[in-house]
Formats: sequence, structure tokens, C-alpha cells
Amino acid sequence: MQHIVSRANGEATVHRFSNGMVVALEPLRHLHSASVGIWIKTGSANEAPEQAGISHLLEHLFFKGTATRSARQLVEAIEGKGGHINAFTAREYTCVYIRTLDTHVEDALVILADIVKHSQFLDLEKERNVVLEEISSAIDVPEEYAHDLFAEQLWAGHALGVPIVGHYETVSALSLDDIRAYYDAWYRPENMVFAVAGNFEPDQVLAFLEREFESLPRRTPPDGFPPPRFSGGKRVVGREIAQSHICFGFPGPPLDNARRYTFDMLSNTLGGGFTSRLFERIREDEGLAYSIYSFHSCYLASGTIGVYAAVAPENLARSMELCSEELRKMCEEPAPEAEVESNREQLKGNMLMSLESTFNRMARMAKGMLYYGRIIPLEEIIEKVDAVSAEGMQQAAQEAFQLDKCAAVILGPTDGRPAPELCL
Repeated sequence: MQHIVSRANGEATVHRFSNGMVVALEPLRHLHSASVGIWIKTGSANEAPEQAGISHLLEHLFFKGTATRSARQLVEAIEGKGGHINAFTAREYTCVYIRTLDTHVEDALVILADIVKHSQFLDLEKERNVVLEEISSAIDVPEEYAHDLFAEQLWAGHALGVPIVGHYETVSALSLDDIRAYYDAWYRPENMVFAVAGNFEPDQVLAFLEREFESLPRRTPPDGFPPPRFSGGKRVVGREIAQSHICFGFPGPPLDNARRYTFDMLSNTLGGGFTSRLFERIREDEGLAYSIYSFHSCYLASGTIGVYAAVAPENLARSMELCSEELRKMCEEPAPEAEVESNREQLKGNMLMSLESTFNRMARMAKGMLYYGRIIPLEEIIEKVDAVSAEGMQQAAQEAFQLDKCAAVILGPTDGRPAPELCL
């Protein structure tokens, strides 16, 4: 076992087993709890078209029972001791985690190891139906559905643009053999990070994980897909609902691009909070929307920066006009220094305050190891945020906010008139 010491603003250490599995540990002695999670570097972005939704369905099946524990016994072992057990699937990773009191960390380790190593993938048909209901539920939520439609418009034909939950048709067709083959291909030790943050004994945790996981055979996971190509264009989806939901955006930098911090600042300035430009202009000044914000998402091979708003249909054209104006302003002149500093402090404050949660500290370590092979020190992140300038944000806006790079979705009632356009 290789030990890689990483002092990421604390006592975090990283250890790599001989089979490639990574363990990240951050003891926090002043707490009475801990977050324990196993992170697997695969998600919906690694699914072939006919597999869409398999990562998410597999995550559900983890909780249906193992060789020695029923579904109820798995949950009772944690909830019966005051803890919380759950999992989630993202586009590029899957996480199974437990939050527990410090006196029950060993129980959390035992249950997570049992789930990931010995799941029997029971009750496939029952859980498939649960997931199909989840797909229907997502379609019934206009905001969530608009974001899924936007990703599909931005990255058409690529797994990154497919909803994480998959499609009704693909999930309905997945077999138990498909699920086991996907598990065998991706759930390999060199594709996993086990992370623990909170009050625990590092030597005991490491010894347990070494016993449980170092004997797993090493086998390289499959290659991922090539980077997506931007497709863009506008799509109008008619639906008889009370509001029009707008979601539009542009290509942004991938995770390994240092300019992602500039795009973070650009997004926050545009629509990241109550003092952001879009919020003040469209909600506060003109009262056209309750919900309006910008977003910036980074992935291994691509990224996006965009805007979402929900407005009354009669306010759609005016809202698009005002969004266009604010995007043009970002391109035409640098933001005032006071505004830049305010947004800089917001980003740093949000990041630092989030680390008061053991789950967020655990997630930060795991994502750092999955994406970068190291835990990025907070000082390094703060230094890069501090280095963002008004001129850099303006240049990023000029490069990103171009009509031929725009993907847009409008979801809501249609009255036969042409949908409004961005005017950049």
C-alpha cells in the first residue's frame, strides 16, 4: 500500500492500495459525527445509447439486499443508530454514502463494503418500476425537464446530454445481465475512491478498508466516450402549463481548464445571487420572474454556462430581451471593481462555509482524487479565485456569449407566435 500525504488545509491523508483503490481520510476531532462514502468514477456519461439510465438503476439496486443482509437490514443497521444512508448518480460519478455518529463509524464501513461488494441486485422489476416513476416525475417538473432538454440540445447524440435517469424505453429494456456486466466493467478498485471525514480513528478505518478491498483484483475500466460536439440551436416544447420555462446556454471550459474559475465568477455576477445582474433586473426592477439564475457546470471533457428563468408567457419576450441586454453588457465593458470583489467574496464564502459539513468535506476529497488525482488545497483555489479580473471575465463573456454557440429551450404554452430570440 502506498501512502500519499496530502495536507489540504487539515489532516487529510491519501492512501493507494496495490490494486489501485484510493482512500482519503480527514479526521476532525471536534465533531460527533462522520461522513463515509464510496465514489465510483462512472455515471450516465459512460453509458451507450441502449444503456441510458443503467448507472442510476444500478445505484437503486444496491439497496435491495446483499448475500447476508436484506434491504431492511441494510437500512436498519444505519438508521437504527441515528445515521442516514443514501446514494446518488451524477453524469461522471456514482456515490454511496452514510452519515453517522462517531460511535458508529465501523458499522457504516461494514454496510458500505457489503453493499458495494456483495449486492445481489434483487427485485429488479420492482425497482425498475420505481425508477420509471422517477423518470415520469422528472418530466412533470418543468424546471428539471427544461434543464434535461437543454443538455440534450447542447450535446445532442452524446451521453453527456442524456438525462441521468435515462429514458423510459431504455430503462424498461435493461436486463439483469446488462446490469451485472456494467457493474463488472466499471466497479473496479482502480475506479473507486473511499473517503471519510469527521471524528474517527484513521488507523482503524484504514486497516478495515485494507482488509475489505485490497484483495479485489485489478482490472482497468473501459475507456470513456470522446468529448461531445456542440450542437446548439433552439427548441420549443409546447406544454399547457402556467409558465414559460427558458433554459439557454453556451459551451464552457472543462474541469482541467484553469479558466473555470473565471467562468464561475462570470456566472455568479450574471445570475448567482440576490445582487446578481439578472436577478436585480428581471425580478427586482421589473417583477417578471420569481425564479431566475445562471449556472456553470464543468465535466471532464466539456462544460457549459447558461441561464434559467420561469416567467408568465406574456412576459417571455421581454424577459429574453432583458437577458440579451445583460449578456451584451458583460461583453461590452468590464464589471466595476466593487461588483467583482463582491462576487469574489461570495464564491469564497460559499466554498468555505460549505466545509462546515462533513459530507461536503468528504465529497471534496473524493472529487479531487477522481478528477485530479489529488486534493486541491484551499489556498490554491482561493488564489485562483483572487486572480480573476474584470477584464478576464469580459474576455470570457465575449468568447462564450455568441449566438452561433447558443443552445436554447423554451418549455411551456404556445400561442402560434414565433418564440422570441436572444439578440447578442
